[in-house]
Amino acid sequence: MHPLRQTTWLIATLALLWLVLALPARWVGGAAGLEGLTWAIGLCLFPGLLVLLVMGLLPKMAAAPHAILLSTAVRMLLVLAGVLVIRETRPELGFREFFAWLILSYMAALAIESFFLVRQQQQAAADPSSGQS
Repeated sequence: MHPLRQTTWLIATLALLWLVLALPARWVGGAAGLEGLTWAIGLCLFPGLLVLLVMGLLPKMAAAPHAILLSTAVRMLLVLAGVLVIRETRPELGFREFFAWLILSYMAALAIESFFLVRQQQQAAADPSSGQS
């Protein structure tokens, strides 16, 4: 699958997740819950786009067995850095307003990203001469 298509799927999935979770976030955390949900989705979107961009630019690296581990580490480090910044600037966003939504959005983004990586690895294994799908 083309990298632009993958990024579109990631953005669409996280946007749909935001729409699905917006009402529960508002109900549980009020306006702060919506803010926390938005920060959580954004924190998971940025590393996902970065990993998909690198996958598109370096398809042989994405086809390597350690690509999923590397992408997960990149995602985790970037999200952790973002969480530290948000905790410093918005300490009032607690578990109900931020962290619960971060966990859900993190898992959704990781699932989409891993799906694309596994799929790319399977295509590379099926056609070793192909560098990119």
